Amino acid sequence: ANLSQLVRGKLVLYVLAVLLLLLVYGISHKPTALLQALAGELSDVYYNFNPRQPAPELLFVEIENDSVRQFGRWPWRRSVLAAGLQRLEQAHVIGLDMLFSEATWPRQDQALAQTLTELPGIGGLFLNGPMSSELDNAAWSSLANSALLSAEHQSLISSERVELPTEQIREAFPLLAALNITADEDQLFRHYPIAFQVGDLVLPNLAPQMWRLANQQDIQLSSAGAAMASMELPIDRQAPLRLNFYPEQGWRRITFAQLMADDWQPESVAGSIVLVGVSEAGVSDIRGTPLGQTPGPLIHLTMLSNFMDGSVLKSFSKAQLLTLLLTSLLLGVLTWQLSLPAVRIAAWGLQAVAIFALGLIAYRYFNLWLEVFYPLILLLLWLVLGEAWLFRVNRAETAYLRSAFSSYVAPTLVNKLVQQGGDLHLGGQRQQVTALFTDLRDFTPTTEALDTEVLVQHLNAYFGLMITTLHRYQGTLDKLIGDALMALFNAPLADEDHAYHACLAAAAMMQALEKFNRRWPNDPIRQLRMGIGINTGEAIVGNIGAAGRFNYTAIGDAVNIGARLEGATKEVQYQWQQLLRQAPFTPDPY
Repeated sequence: ANLSQLVRGKLVLYVLAVLLLLLVYGISHKPTALLQALAGELSDVYYNFNPRQPAPELLFVEIENDSVRQFGRWPWRRSVLAAGLQRLEQAHVIGLDMLFSEATWPRQDQALAQTLTELPGIGGLFLNGPMSSELDNAAWSSLANSALLSAEHQSLISSERVELPTEQIREAFPLLAALNITADEDQLFRHYPIAFQVGDLVLPNLAPQMWRLANQQDIQLSSAGAAMASMELPIDRQAPLRLNFYPEQGWRRITFAQLMADDWQPESVAGSIVLVGVSEAGVSDIRGTPLGQTPGPLIHLTMLSNFMDGSVLKSFSKAQLLTLLLTSLLLGVLTWQLSLPAVRIAAWGLQAVAIFALGLIAYRYFNLWLEVFYPLILLLLWLVLGEAWLFRVNRAETAYLRSAFSSYVAPTLVNKLVQQGGDLHLGGQRQQVTALFTDLRDFTPTTEALDTEVLVQHLNAYFGLMITTLHRYQGTLDKLIGDALMALFNAPLADEDHAYHACLAAAAMMQALEKFNRRWPNDPIRQLRMGIGINTGEAIVGNIGAAGRFNYTAIGDAVNIGARLEGATKEVQYQWQQLLRQAPFTPDPY
């Protein structure tokens, strides 16, 4: 019955484990906002181990506090920007992370437009302006010239609104690009949409547009995926890519004030891909990223650098994640078999470290991104479920051990058995034991003289005294047979001095019987006499009986000889008791 209950319990445990796996696997594909935030916070640690530096040809020209103090509050006169951009004339590509959606003084606008016509620049647009249906043909023509040539993707982020630069400045740019980036649920920027749908056009974001102009190649975008040159882009239905952040101190950057300095050397930017943007705190183009607060233009440059060094991240596929979760399940099942709690906890900890290390290795060497939160949360659920089940099993086994042994083993020995554990099942083993037998002499007259109730009370008092004395010397009560008693030493717990302890127990039991008889000095009917036989030898010890009922006992010649020795004491019993009366002693318990 216990075996069948254990098997059923394990089956239930395994079924629950599989259900947890399926639950975590399902949630990983459609997580809630909270789970997305938790998963992001845990996996963001990987960025600290990025060994790469940004592409060296990338340059960030930033309009920061020093530049604002020198040229005034932003936005500046457009002639100032035009003068700065002229100093970048040797750059390979220039991206402007800013929008010129309103006209200013004509001369200022003309100066900027004239400069832009002479540069390989890319202007910005926002998908949050007027309705695109209100655009004139010239505006649509500018958008069409900037759109991807081959784009069949049907699930992009779409917008019915678009805010463009003024016509004069818009026509000066070779290409336009979106400047929109979206935050995750926890308001941190980890993903970068490469394109957006505006009407029938697919407009690239700033980073892919700068790559197109720099390489003079188009991006192939379809519902199955995207490709740029020989690189496949791992996009999903809305075409975002996971940003692979670099250490911020690795960026090549100069301030606009440095660009305008008298000692500026234009050849220092020859062949560079330059992004001009604002990082001054008052303009609020500061974004939260896994590495902290970052100027918004650097997020565009991060994606562009990922394109250039081939470090675009690809998420674990569904099959890879499922394989990892199944492996975790199998390891969890093996861990549940470990008996020592400390070893199990250490095994769980090693598995958690291994999962995290797997994600780190995949990130650093294979550009694979593992949302480590999901296998780790599954591992935590494994641990809780497994430990709860093992606690229940151990509690049941402890109760079973106490119930099974408390009737014939001393309480201290029961505690040791519970601590060591025991496997109570049919079967036994050969080992050295000492068997002790006792039997009352001439007990028949007592049974005939006393009433039944008085007789039972008298016999119970005798057995209680004998069993207490037996337990004192690590003896195990095997059974009571009428007025006889059988005990074992060196079983079920090991006792190197079992023969010696059996002799001490026998002597102590005889002395205890003498004290017992002194209660009735003038009543010979109540006084008892006892014979004891002891023998040491090899016997078969274990649980012997049937599946539904068995006893812990010992069988073999060594046990039989002990019983015969007890019978042989009848002739010398009286002389032995007389010697004890003449020279009483107190046995010394080990």
